[in-house]
Amino acid sequence: MNSLTLSTGFTYRILALSGALLLTACASQVPALIKDAPPDDLSLARAQHDAEKHQGKAVRWGGTIITTQNQQDKTEVTILAKPLDSRGEPREGDHSYGRFIALVNGFLDPAIYAPGRSVTVYGKYEKLLPKKIDNFDYNYPVIAVSQLYLWDVPPKYDYYDNPYWYDPWYPWSPYYGPYRHRR
Repeated sequence: MNSLTLSTGFTYRILALSGALLLTACASQVPALIKDAPPDDLSLARAQHDAEKHQGKAVRWGGTIITTQNQQDKTEVTILAKPLDSRGEPREGDHSYGRFIALVNGFLDPAIYAPGRSVTVYGKYEKLLPKKIDNFDYNYPVIAVSQLYLWDVPPKYDYYDNPYWYDPWYPWSPYYGPYRHRR
């Protein structure tokens, strides 16, 4: 064997290993049940309309946490349902499908599963639970959760507005100069 064959084989191994590491680093950490909708994706509106017909069906719903209440052996999470993107993450915005209750076995810390956090659940549709929202009677669909995914809080960026970089007329500009505070 000559040295060219050894170095070429070594180079191919390094490239293959690098490619495998790169693909592993880019792989999604979102569980498959959260990422992929069930075959017969039941909507919240259909679940509220005909509860007995859809009882026991698999659902994947998500949204923003409203409240987290721990009970003796389970946690009741009330969620404002939102549309989900292709990864199963709730979309930002004011569009909502309604509310539902996710029943999770065990304890969930209300400081972590706090109001405003985004969550996606996968589980079985159980029933409608009548409760009140202030003085309004509302039928909450209840989900027995088998998989729950809490989404990361998006990072907040502080923007520093430096006028020297954005306004070439800085000292004489009506936005920064002596004209700004004139009445």
